[in-house]
Amino acid sequence: MKTKKEIKYPAAWVGYITIPKGTPVILATNLPYKAYWCEPWEGMTDEQESWQRNYGFLIDPDEVEE
Repeated sequence: MKTKKEIKYPAAWVGYITIPKGTPVILATNLPYKAYWCEPWEGMTDEQESWQRNYGFLIDPDEVEE
């Protein structure tokens, strides 16, 4: 599974983080509803890596494709 388009992810005090189209995702098995967690992508900045490690990027099912 991967993101089907570029996503502008709202990241609280950081503003927005752009997740590239085609970024791998995995099913969020720790939630009571269907969603996905973004995997790290090539070219992430230190800020993006930190956000991914500490909070993660939660992606809606309608933003994902096989």
